[in-house]
Amino acid sequence: HFYKRCFVLKMASVFGLMIAYNTVIADDGVMIENDFFRDTLDTFDDDTVDNVTEPACDIIATNPNPCPCQCLSDSLICCNLDNTSPLPKGQCDSYNCSATEITLLNCQLHSTVINRQFILSLGWRQSRLRTLRLRNCSISDTTFGSGLEGLRVLDLRGNKVDAFREPELEMLDSIYLSGNNWPCIDPSKEKRFRSKSNLIFGEKMSWLLDMYWNERWIDRKLTFCNLDDHLQSVEEEIVKKHSVESFLQFTKKTNSTCPALCDCEVADETIKFTLEDMSKYKVNVVCTDLGLTSLPSRLPPDTIYLNMANNQVSSLDLLSNLNPDYKSIERLILTNNSLKSMQGLENSWLQRNGPVLLDVRDNFITQLDTSALESMLSKASINTESNYFFAGNPWSCNCQNIKTIQEFLEKYSSLIMDTEHMHCSDCECTLLHLDYKEMCTKDHDYMIWVILVEAILLVAIMLKLTWDCVRYRRTGHLPWVARHLCWSVPGISRGRWTSTLPSMCAQGEQVIGQEVTQDPNQGVAKGSSGYITCSGTSSHSSKTAQTRTCPGGKESSVVRFL
Repeated sequence: HFYKRCFVLKMASVFGLMIAYNTVIADDGVMIENDFFRDTLDTFDDDTVDNVTEPACDIIATNPNPCPCQCLSDSLICCNLDNTSPLPKGQCDSYNCSATEITLLNCQLHSTVINRQFILSLGWRQSRLRTLRLRNCSISDTTFGSGLEGLRVLDLRGNKVDAFREPELEMLDSIYLSGNNWPCIDPSKEKRFRSKSNLIFGEKMSWLLDMYWNERWIDRKLTFCNLDDHLQSVEEEIVKKHSVESFLQFTKKTNSTCPALCDCEVADETIKFTLEDMSKYKVNVVCTDLGLTSLPSRLPPDTIYLNMANNQVSSLDLLSNLNPDYKSIERLILTNNSLKSMQGLENSWLQRNGPVLLDVRDNFITQLDTSALESMLSKASINTESNYFFAGNPWSCNCQNIKTIQEFLEKYSSLIMDTEHMHCSDCECTLLHLDYKEMCTKDHDYMIWVILVEAILLVAIMLKLTWDCVRYRRTGHLPWVARHLCWSVPGISRGRWTSTLPSMCAQGEQVIGQEVTQDPNQGVAKGSSGYITCSGTSSHSSKTAQTRTCPGGKESSVVRFL
């Protein structure tokens, strides 16, 4: 009698809790529009699971019948099912349960197909199953298959879950997925370096974004991903943005803009860590060893890491003009490519933001553009994790740039991690330790000799001019140039003119090749020196001056130096 009373009490508690549970879910699984119940649904279900699971499973465990199920009124409860040890055929046939609801507790359902045949093996004999509920079960790669045409409610709350295939349930009214630790971010899965997780979960569960399932996913606003540790104490509205729905949308958007042949994954971290950034997932794009000849023309939004190592990229032009696809880049790896210059970094988001990592090792870059890098490294120096790599390039070293480059490398030696391995192209010497004075004194600058010769000639001309002026003032003797050019005074024979200006010097001569004898009133005698002036009629005349008439009635004076 004692054991019978205990059994009755346990059954009463089970039925009481199930009645209380059913007050929350009614009308074929439609959630009651009560704010209190809606907000506390997950917590209430957890308590219900704890209180229903233990008594029901304890009763089933003490049942002499080897069937792990118990038919209670309109519900069939099964405990500890394991797909690795399927139920023997006919083990639960004795129940012939006509329940419309089935609850599976503490089950291991990996790669299991839950269809009509599976349900029949549990002793169910009803023509239509309306509700299938799983609690505290391990579910992964599970298929909810055909033969369950009457199923209206699929309740998967409170389980250990992984991605599973789209259910083959065409008559379903509602599906519940909250209260689970959905592995949106799974560091244990295969991923690239510096990535936190791949997007496989989002790809497998993308069917939830279809209109059919989006309308039937009742608790999508309460279904969250496994949050990172640093997000546990963040305000509620920020945390809600990391719902499964938001991750699926992120996966869809990322895959649609991911460059062909490349891998796009969830980034491990973001340096610009603010509440706004925490509401978004960041993206890593890995395009290594693909033989690509240019940077991707398009990147997923919020891409912070781009790895283009071991390709044939020859230009950084896509970075210029503030390309919005590269706005959030914090790490750029271009190791072992075909770059010949860093042209494109100027007027780029990298220059404006200062990336945490820039790696251009093992390319063909000859000029270290310090003007483009100055602003970039200046901003990057704020972050202690910033690293830059430039070694493995044939750097040009000459007297015009070596001093500037060395000062630049010394200034940012804490950021540039391989300054000791940067070598000049024309020698095996380290760029940083190259002796500037020794290098530049060996080179002969021929312009110095040109300038020196010009200076000497200029001084000689000035001295000659000074001497001619002094001599002219003392003796009246004209310089050699003045005496031998054709613009000397009339009376000088044509033979003494310059041979290259005959047309300019012919005016005023009457006979070529002959000596001209002129009247004293007409000019200056042969071989003399002097000059001729024309002026108005004057009553004064010089002792050494003779006059003649000039055109216009003016008088001319011939001054001869004795």
